[in-house]
Amino acid sequence: MVGCTANEIWDETVEAIENSQRVKEAVRHHGRAYIVKHAGDVEKPENRDRVGVVLGWQNPKPASDSLHIREAFIGLGLRCCSLAFRENSYYGCGFFPEIDPGLSTLGKQAVQLLNRRGVIIDLSHSGDRTAMDAVELSEHPVVFSHSTTRVLTRTRQLSREQTMMNALRRSAPDELIKAAAAKGGIICPDARTETVKDFVNQVDYLVNLAGIEHVGVAGQDDWHRSEKDTKRIRPYLPGYDSTAGEGPREFGDDYRIYRREGQLGPKLFYPEKLAAELKSREYPQADVEKILGGNLVRVFKEVLPS
Repeated sequence: MVGCTANEIWDETVEAIENSQRVKEAVRHHGRAYIVKHAGDVEKPENRDRVGVVLGWQNPKPASDSLHIREAFIGLGLRCCSLAFRENSYYGCGFFPEIDPGLSTLGKQAVQLLNRRGVIIDLSHSGDRTAMDAVELSEHPVVFSHSTTRVLTRTRQLSREQTMMNALRRSAPDELIKAAAAKGGIICPDARTETVKDFVNQVDYLVNLAGIEHVGVAGQDDWHRSEKDTKRIRPYLPGYDSTAGEGPREFGDDYRIYRREGQLGPKLFYPEKLAAELKSREYPQADVEKILGGNLVRVFKEVLPS
């Protein structure tokens, strides 16, 4: 299975509807993919050799301050959702502001709605207090779909002060990771690192911290926004209109892919990379399977509607 951000990050409501439909159309035309909507979809015999696509949002902006709009998007197939992206939202706080007041009243209602309708709550971009509030309130396991541990982030040598500040705030503190794990949640360390060994060092740390049942993987493909989305994000993220922070991007009518240099991304999943490194560190095959997707499948079965 793969998680798919089914809209552009700063989409308004109508734009998000259009982009969600574009994603679903692409899946339909793929031939060997399907949209994951129900807990049993991943185990259907007809889906055994196909790629399950989970529609998600990293930014809840398209729902505005309306739970009715949120519920309408769930009807359209939304199955994973963040509570904020970098800055504050109607629901709570993103990772960047220095003061995080926690979940708003609407945010608490949104958590209850997502629980009731079977949508996975993703805390990768939430502030610490907002995320902890969600963990404590949610009746279902939550996930960090692409996060790093703050302890290990502090040891990284990042080139710019702004980059380091973003990385630290964006990463998850140990107490939050443990709280999520205590309720069945999962953290998937981010593959925006240079080597497989660096990535598996994160896995080792998280397994020791939270337990083998609560660690997954995230082979995020980064830096592939459209021109419109890039121009919207540029005021918030300096350098976002460049190629990996180095040179300017070229824009056109097509949806161009820019992969950040020196980072693993999807290459992490090559057979000779992640699985081989885990086995070299004497992870049993059963544990390798849990890390490579088994743990996430468990959460899907617990959270998604039947």
